[in-house]
Amino acid sequence: MADKTRVLILFGGVSSEHEISLRSARSVLDAIDRERYEPLLCGIHRDGSWRTGPLDRPLADIVAAGEPVPDARALRPDVVFPVLHGPHGEDGTMQGLLEILGLAYVGSGVLASALCMDKIAQKHLVASAAPSLPLVPWRAVDGRRLHEERYATRTCDEIIAALDVPCFVKPANLGSSVGVERVDHEAGLLPAMQRAARFDHAIVVERGVDAREIEVAVLGDGGPSTIASAPGEIVLPEGVWYDYDTKYVNDVASLAIPAALPPALARTISAHAIEAFRATGCHGLARVDFLLDRGSGTAYLNELNTMPGFTSISMYPKLMAHAGVGYAELIHRLCQLGLQRHAARRQLSVERA
Repeated sequence: MADKTRVLILFGGVSSEHEISLRSARSVLDAIDRERYEPLLCGIHRDGSWRTGPLDRPLADIVAAGEPVPDARALRPDVVFPVLHGPHGEDGTMQGLLEILGLAYVGSGVLASALCMDKIAQKHLVASAAPSLPLVPWRAVDGRRLHEERYATRTCDEIIAALDVPCFVKPANLGSSVGVERVDHEAGLLPAMQRAARFDHAIVVERGVDAREIEVAVLGDGGPSTIASAPGEIVLPEGVWYDYDTKYVNDVASLAIPAALPPALARTISAHAIEAFRATGCHGLARVDFLLDRGSGTAYLNELNTMPGFTSISMYPKLMAHAGVGYAELIHRLCQLGLQRHAARRQLSVERA
């Protein structure tokens, strides 16, 4: 049998989503096909140091006290699976490092990763490149200026006039609903934005929509063979919205796969997911999230996640399983897509002639 492909699973990271990354990496390690692949582990501490350890060691222990890794190339991976969520992992920075190191990796490249992490840049790009995709009305805020009374007052007045309440305040460059708040009263808007500014200087405020949380999994290179799952739905108790605790702590959300939608609407949402995937230049995988307005029936594009959760309760692998791509096969396809993209990029000329 040919040598197994060596897959370096990167996890942890300098991010508020550090713990979620460990859960995702554990699931990937448990599911990867050991007949095809030889997994390697590398945990990134919150201080930025990289450490490795044996496969049977708890991932948190590797992060805390594993053997130092001065250069990922020393582990001799064929492909890197950066199971990293949030800044310094999903935002293009890790992808740029892997490009410089000359390593193949799973997922989108530098630009698409950065674009999809930044909710403001993503909205601007989609509005320009795919104007047929509806977006919830929104405003961008400079969190660095919220201490300026004139700026803060003017910004709050403009947001209330344009969006009203309820509205949602979000750090522009985080995931897993970290730092996201629902604002139900005008007086709560400025404090919510100030709290969001602790996580990111760029803040996005969106109109509150009475909506169903609809998600689609996309797999491929953006070409004709790219597939989108049927839409799934995050089903929540009445009056509950999809914040961090709902996702990872309280376990009150359930997944409906497929979502109960008219067939034509389901097909439209899946097609819009692929359109958004292509417009933003994604590669490999993305979970594309929509807000389905209960009143108007409009499916608003909410955001794209280029490295969605891979935990045992995560929507992306569950949607792909419903589409006929099981967990081990999903990891295999993602690794192959990463290797193929790397090989294609190596064919590009770096000479003038």
